[in-house]
Amino acid sequence: MLRPSARNRSRITFTDIGRRKLYSAKTSSASSTPQSHTSLPTFLAYARSASLSPKSAVYTGTYYEYLCLSTLSRLGFSLSHTGGRSDQGIDLIGTWSLPSIPLHHPPLKCLVQCKASKSKITPDVVRELEGSFAGAPARFTGEEVVGVLCAKREATKGVREAVRRSKRPVVWVMLEDLGGEEGTGGKVRQMLWNQRVSDLGAEGVGVGVKYSPGEKEGVEKEVVLTWRGEVWEPEESSEGEKEDSKVD
Repeated sequence: MLRPSARNRSRITFTDIGRRKLYSAKTSSASSTPQSHTSLPTFLAYARSASLSPKSAVYTGTYYEYLCLSTLSRLGFSLSHTGGRSDQGIDLIGTWSLPSIPLHHPPLKCLVQCKASKSKITPDVVRELEGSFAGAPARFTGEEVVGVLCAKREATKGVREAVRRSKRPVVWVMLEDLGGEEGTGGKVRQMLWNQRVSDLGAEGVGVGVKYSPGEKEGVEKEVVLTWRGEVWEPEESSEGEKEDSKVD
């Protein structure tokens, strides 16, 4: 049982995945001119100036990519946008810092694909992610690079099995857009990875679910990472009040 913070009245429960072989999600690669924007606010400004329709594939795909970029930062990812015609299927690229990795070791390198479509995700997305490694920049090649798939749907049984069997380190993330100004409504609902990710440095990191009062619904839930029985936050996002929550 977790003890909710008296300050934010949130209830948190943990599911420690330890060595279990789990997964992540993939993304769509709709984009415009990469030089025109480097963040969600600059993309929205670009879209307005270019009269880009919010219903177009370019808009919805690029918007979701930047939503993933900003939302994943709360889980230790530091990413930049690479989407474009020559992106080789890679939408975001960067690193993933975890509490299980010693301070003198560099964070994990990662490639991210984003699927903005709400349609059912098939195991083919895992094979597509594996194929994108071949087109990665030189510094992001090798067996120690993690592939991350982000999507708006939960991983199906077939997708989970494909991630488990993948010869690459793969993370699956279900990331929803709940609206809000300039992408503030991004929420991670599911996060899973396979044993190869654990072997690279995620061993002992858990996945928890935080329950808190929601504006539109009675209760909202969001995935958090845990370490040694407590909610873990990357240094950049932990300057404010930290959750006073522990596992009994």
